[in-house]
Amino acid sequence: MGSIGRRLAAGRLAAGRLAAGRLATGPGARGLRIGSAIAAILLAATSASDPARASACPSVADPKGLKTEAPQQGDLAEIERLLGKKLAFQDNPLFAERVKAGQLPPVAQRLPAEPLVVVPYEECGRYGGTLRGLSRALESGSSEVLSWRQVNLVRLGDDLSTIVPNVARAWRWSDDRRQITFTLRKGHRWSDGSPFTVDDVVFFIDDIIKNKDLHPSVPSAWMSGGRPVEIEKLDDTSFRLSFAAPYPGLLHFLATGGSFFAPYAPKHHYARYHLKYNAKADEEAKAGGQENWVKNFHRIWSKWKDAETIPAHALTRPTLESHIIEVETNTQRRIFVANPYYFKVDTAGNQLPYIDRHHERFLNKELSTLAILNGEVDQKAQGVDLEAYPVLKENEAKGGYRLSLPPGQTGFPIAFNLTHRDPALRAVFSDVRFRRAMSLAINREEMNETLWFGLGKPAAALPLNVPFVTDADRAHLIKHDPAAANRLLDDMGLKRGANGIRLRADGRPLTLLWEYSTQFASGGGVQLVQGYWRAVGVDVNIKEITTQLTRQKAKEGGADILMEWDVPYEPNLVSDVQLYMPPYRDESPLFGASWREWNDSKGGRGEEPPAWAKRLYAIEAEWRTVVPGSARYLELGRELVRINLENMTVIGTVSDLPGPTVVSRRLANVRDWTVQHYNYARTYPFRPDQWYFAR
Repeated sequence: MGSIGRRLAAGRLAAGRLAAGRLATGPGARGLRIGSAIAAILLAATSASDPARASACPSVADPKGLKTEAPQQGDLAEIERLLGKKLAFQDNPLFAERVKAGQLPPVAQRLPAEPLVVVPYEECGRYGGTLRGLSRALESGSSEVLSWRQVNLVRLGDDLSTIVPNVARAWRWSDDRRQITFTLRKGHRWSDGSPFTVDDVVFFIDDIIKNKDLHPSVPSAWMSGGRPVEIEKLDDTSFRLSFAAPYPGLLHFLATGGSFFAPYAPKHHYARYHLKYNAKADEEAKAGGQENWVKNFHRIWSKWKDAETIPAHALTRPTLESHIIEVETNTQRRIFVANPYYFKVDTAGNQLPYIDRHHERFLNKELSTLAILNGEVDQKAQGVDLEAYPVLKENEAKGGYRLSLPPGQTGFPIAFNLTHRDPALRAVFSDVRFRRAMSLAINREEMNETLWFGLGKPAAALPLNVPFVTDADRAHLIKHDPAAANRLLDDMGLKRGANGIRLRADGRPLTLLWEYSTQFASGGGVQLVQGYWRAVGVDVNIKEITTQLTRQKAKEGGADILMEWDVPYEPNLVSDVQLYMPPYRDESPLFGASWREWNDSKGGRGEEPPAWAKRLYAIEAEWRTVVPGSARYLELGRELVRINLENMTVIGTVSDLPGPTVVSRRLANVRDWTVQHYNYARTYPFRPDQWYFAR
């Protein structure tokens, strides 16, 4: 048997073990070393799509002459004009009994006066069914299921470049990009039937993000020119946002990474918990067991919309999302039911969503793969590693799913904690020679072949699909050169002890603790890097912990090595350049949270950063004001890249990896993903509210 045959046989053996409930994990899984020839076969095998279904109403597959101004959608008046007829609205049978009992108004009274009309991909769908998904745990690997239901003022189209209306019906920029006026939909309602108006946006801006108790510093997404946004209510459906400097990237923020947040909050619901509107809010919070009203407010409100569904309070919280929490969340599952006041219809007038319920189960990595193989999952990509590809492909027909390999994944990044609370470790990590040595010690070619079947490309940690990154940037210090790594560590004075492990300045062995979550890296990958670093005298102990715990430790500043960095694409970087400067992620900082605090408070709090980080913050202030693609934009982009590379802030491993994506063969109106990544908001550009189950 040739080498290719042996590798295929190894893949089939692993598939058989996993199907029998004996999933091969750890170093043994690294035996599946599929070369480029087999990788090409695997890629080709997933390229076919199901044929488009015949449409009884205008669809993307069969538009019947319908040409909307915005791709794949339009306002009711536009659609009715193009169709030459009025749409008659149809209700989901799920709500029939409640309507009959007078508990819900008829669908025509629940929809806005100007609903958004969606052109479905294949056909107007059928109501019913439960969309089954998986996450690792609460607050761990759950952004994909969140993206099934989440909405924002605007949305990124599935071409991944066009920004289209969503909750907002329209917007208009001023010529200098300092002001933007949004128009909402008349008659839009929250999921409890209460009106959604500009007051809910004003409440979010003035009473949440600009309230100094809730936010001592205004979140950077709402700052420009060193000053926070100002909001002006024009009427119940129109408002104007004003910035001290041009902010052309605002819409990009709302449409990509910021799509998991929402710039509005139901004032009628949250006001009772806010001290400004309820003088007894603090007293009531303490009576309920909370420290004060601020802690209580953050318990029930979060900018990360997924977190709001966790407490029992979620059962009473209104939302604009396609599905609302139906039963109290626990550590095993989360269940959502269709929102009867959702603001979209299809081209036949059927209110969306078609699917009645979302069922999110929380399973570890091994059990998640088994659930997919058993046909218990309808859509899954987040957290599905390439190492699982052979077994998933082997069982594709049996599991009743289709497996594809869209681009968008990268090998795991690595960052050392430059602001570690241990002074001795901080001194080591802060020396750029150490970080460069650790990069040179990594054998990326071996990692690519061992972990990812040779499908990726060794590369530095860089923004993707941007015009200012060069091949030389991608190759920066990625060559496996342990001799050079050893020279750098010797130059630092890190002498080897009797057992070959280097010693810190205090004479103790240089032993690092790498606590990782499998949401961000496989145990096999971490073990490989552990071996590379031990070979140059840096000892590493590894320990798998939960995602929640990694984030907690990151915030506390005591973690040695951190990994939660979502590599930014250009639309994300345009709007949120903080993704490429300390602390790189607010919810789970890599390092430098105290530097950011110092910068944002103008030296009033935190810790003064080094000169290179100060320069990054200065670039941030100007970056927000420049037009994407302009000469100055490119100049600043090149400087961003240079500073991060020279200081080896984040160590990259492999780039250009495909992301295995599983879709049930029963699920219709699902197009092939063109990218699979958090920073493109997971499924959001591909319109999950018009998915349905074909009979």
